[in-house]
Amino acid sequence: MARARALDYDRSCSPEFGRLLRTLATAAGGALAEIGTGVGVGAAWMVTGMRPGARLLTVESDAGRAAKATALFAGISGVTVLHADWRAILPHGPFCLVFPDVHAAKVAPEVVDALQPGGIAVIDDLTPEEHWPPEWRGKPDPLREFWLGHPALAAVEVRLTATTSAIIAAKRA
Repeated sequence: MARARALDYDRSCSPEFGRLLRTLATAAGGALAEIGTGVGVGAAWMVTGMRPGARLLTVESDAGRAAKATALFAGISGVTVLHADWRAILPHGPFCLVFPDVHAAKVAPEVVDALQPGGIAVIDDLTPEEHWPPEWRGKPDPLREFWLGHPALAAVEVRLTATTSAIIAAKRA
């Protein structure tokens, strides 16, 4: 987080969501994926929870950010940073844990397909409905509809702070 601040990068996940990522990475074993590396904050949270033998593949489309993340994880076994479009990560699955942090990937059926049975996707940056601005109220939320209503998933929205929440979705066997 301090490195992201030093790089003037303000789109990293919150500490509350980071702790959730670390917990889920600890519970998962095998292949983990992050779609949208940024400068590596989310990936760092996942790495701190990874089991021995697990591997993390993270993809970033911006060359400068991908280079910074590659440098951050240099020498850490099991971590690979790809500089590519987010879809480049999909053939490396199936994954036991996926954190899609690119707008297009947050509602992409291909992300669900990349999960192994029992695999988990975790989505951040949600605002609980009671904190929505008036112009959002009464309107559907495509992201929530996608994850909470997907027939291949069992999903729940969890509160992280008074004003933020996340979705945790597990792929049915």
